[in-house]
Amino acid sequence: MPKSVHVSGSSDGLREALEERLERAGAELVAEPEKAEITIQIDTQERCDFAIVPPGSRSSGSGIVIELSDVIIPNGGRKWGNGVMADWIRKIMNGEKPDPEAKIRFWVNVRDVVDAISTICLSEGEKLPIGNYSICGRRAWEMSDVTDEIRILWERYNHSINHSHTIESLSEVPSPVRGLHSEIEERPDLSKIHDALVMSGGEGWHPLVPMRVSLMEMIASAK
Repeated sequence: MPKSVHVSGSSDGLREALEERLERAGAELVAEPEKAEITIQIDTQERCDFAIVPPGSRSSGSGIVIELSDVIIPNGGRKWGNGVMADWIRKIMNGEKPDPEAKIRFWVNVRDVVDAISTICLSEGEKLPIGNYSICGRRAWEMSDVTDEIRILWERYNHSINHSHTIESLSEVPSPVRGLHSEIEERPDLSKIHDALVMSGGEGWHPLVPMRVSLMEMIASAK
């Protein structure tokens, strides 16, 4: 049965993607929280059924708290880690070198994120345990691997529109499989979100959008 859902909080690319995904799944979006069967708050501290927050946020007192990090959001803002990716792309497109970053990141496309959240929110199955659930990508990425991909994709795009491809430019193919081993200490615990998706009728947490696709979408949105 379709559910009525109220979404509030930051009006950014994440919220837009989530509302669109909920509607495609058959949910009815309502403007008033008291008329909704499910309430979702994005980046706020108000009580609700599902709170979507950055990692380390103060507890909102909500039933289910989903902590998001390293989310790639084409046409999005700077939240959820997207600002870092946007800065890298902007500098490379301008012929500049991005500022170095030693941090290991676990990038994931916003479509994978909202698919997971929608599955959990609209589940008719067993009620999930109250608590915090982390969402990020499974694969670890160093900055150099990601910026190398951005540079190659941007150069190939420019060669295409300028009809200036050479044998060398065509042979330099992006290789998105260079991510690090996924089971490293820095990664947030994804076992809880995986189990929650299984309980909700899904197949667990298995992000599907390739890094190369995410980067091409970000480049296209930045032009």
